[in-house]
Amino acid sequence: MLSKVANWTIWSAFIVVVTIFIYQQKDWVRPATASVKSMALQSPDNGPAAEDKLNSARGAFALGDDSRSVMLYKEYIKSHAKQADAYGELGNVYYLTGQRPEAAQAFYEAANLLLDEHKFAEATSLLQIIAQINPMLADELTRKLPKQMGMYAPTPSVGGALAQTPSQSALTFY
Repeated sequence: MLSKVANWTIWSAFIVVVTIFIYQQKDWVRPATASVKSMALQSPDNGPAAEDKLNSARGAFALGDDSRSVMLYKEYIKSHAKQADAYGELGNVYYLTGQRPEAAQAFYEAANLLLDEHKFAEATSLLQIIAQINPMLADELTRKLPKQMGMYAPTPSVGGALAQTPSQSALTFY
């Protein structure tokens, strides 16, 4: 009996030591993950040219060339219309350059794409900024959220049954 416990303890200690060693040498894993990432970026839908365009848009904004940044984001979005992140980044550029109505529209587009992807928390996080700029767009988005998320507030109705009413408007919520 003692030999089984000792044997089990030795093997457990060995596994722990090997695991710690591998964790400390995690650079062994990084080249493999980097090559997988680069292969994913070079897929037909998201080729190197598209990634370059997105990086160029980010770089142009970082250098203060706002109009070029907007142009590059729009070009990227033309070929990648389902990329919510690109719309969000474009909205950030618009917002930071004082183009609030355009920012609200870009954030709204991003939120709609996020709803399509069932990323409800991310979509609702954009509601506050949209509501500050364009409450009508925020209300439109709010009307879409209850259908997708079941965000109906039960209220009593005649006969004691519960009726479903939409949640609070974005105009008064934010």
